[in-house]
Amino acid sequence: MATKERSRPAKRKRRSGLILMLILLGLVVIVGLIMALGGGEEEGFPVEVAEASLRTITETVIAPGVVEPETQIVISSEVSGEIVYLAVEEGDRVSKGKVLVRINPESIVAQREQVNAQILSAKSQVSSASASLLKAQSEYERLKKLHEKKLITDQEIETAELQVKINEAQLEAAEYQVRQSQANYRQVQESVKKTTIIAPISGVVTRLNVKEGEKVVGAIQMTGTEIMTIADLSVIEAVVDVVETDVVGIDIGDEAEVEVDALPNETFRALVSRIANSPKQSGMGTQDQLINFEVRLRFLDPDTRFRPGMSATGIITTQSKTNVISVPIQAVTIREEKLDEEVKDEEVQDLRLEREKSALKPKTVLFLVDGDSVLQQEITTGLRDDQYIEITSGLAERDIVVSGSYKAISKELEDGMQIKIKNEIELTDDEQD
Repeated sequence: MATKERSRPAKRKRRSGLILMLILLGLVVIVGLIMALGGGEEEGFPVEVAEASLRTITETVIAPGVVEPETQIVISSEVSGEIVYLAVEEGDRVSKGKVLVRINPESIVAQREQVNAQILSAKSQVSSASASLLKAQSEYERLKKLHEKKLITDQEIETAELQVKINEAQLEAAEYQVRQSQANYRQVQESVKKTTIIAPISGVVTRLNVKEGEKVVGAIQMTGTEIMTIADLSVIEAVVDVVETDVVGIDIGDEAEVEVDALPNETFRALVSRIANSPKQSGMGTQDQLINFEVRLRFLDPDTRFRPGMSATGIITTQSKTNVISVPIQAVTIREEKLDEEVKDEEVQDLRLEREKSALKPKTVLFLVDGDSVLQQEITTGLRDDQYIEITSGLAERDIVVSGSYKAISKELEDGMQIKIKNEIELTDDEQD
């Protein structure tokens, strides 16, 4: 009796465990059914969509550069010597004709006196040569009469004639020496004037490189000492470097906006005033070489806070169109044509040869939303800005296109593939009606 009573609890435990297992199994089945039924709602490749609509597309070129005055002159010394007078400091505003610098003229004045003495000496030689010529001509005339009377020989008259020519040459040489000495005097006199440097334009001294008492080197035989830079700050430009592929779309008079790094959160209006014809080359070697062209943007509203050399970025408007069909840029991609996998090997070879002959290019496409699937649509594009691109053919206003993700559009989506839209878009009133 005791044995039977002990076995009953064991049977009850086994029966409870079996019931628990059946309950768990039922739960698993129910969860599986729920997931299976719910999975139907998740069928399709997840994408984001956008509506093709009419917009204004403005195409721009962005280029880095610096702020510079339209006119700035580097003043260098044309004579050597010590600066004995310096009238300006950096930042001073000067008027055209103002005396800026005086260089000690003593050595040049001494040179001028030396040249003046050479002129006097040369003139004295002219007088002497002129007197000798008159004497030789007189002697020649006397001997000529005697020769006509057969009183002297031919050799004697020839000697007298030769002496006249010699004296004429000596006089010409003396006169040339006078002219040369006078030219040297004028050159030295000009050097004396150059010891006083005046402002060639009105403007601001933006850079001063010397101090009073400092010696400078003249620019007659070598590069002269750069004394200062004067800039006309009434006309300021942003000088930007535009890559060769963009510069062809820029014209004189194009509108631009300029952002100056030193003045954040502000933009300044400008116009394209000049486009360089010759490129600026940078980079090491052929692979890294960049070809840039200098473009000048003249500020329409220059700020008094501008300083030459400030970093700037020019945003040049090259083209603009209104009311054009457009979509987000990321909705457009390039796809290569794919061959049908069911085509036989011989036919594949023929198609490849035909493709090579016809030089087919990859297609520009986007994916149209058609119910719960997509259609790959070949398109042509026009202008673009930083967000949208113009579609010139292959798309109609209010068409819904796939706009994301980039990976899906560029690689994963295929024509006819089922999709699931992840985002909501606001349709136009006509479309909602």
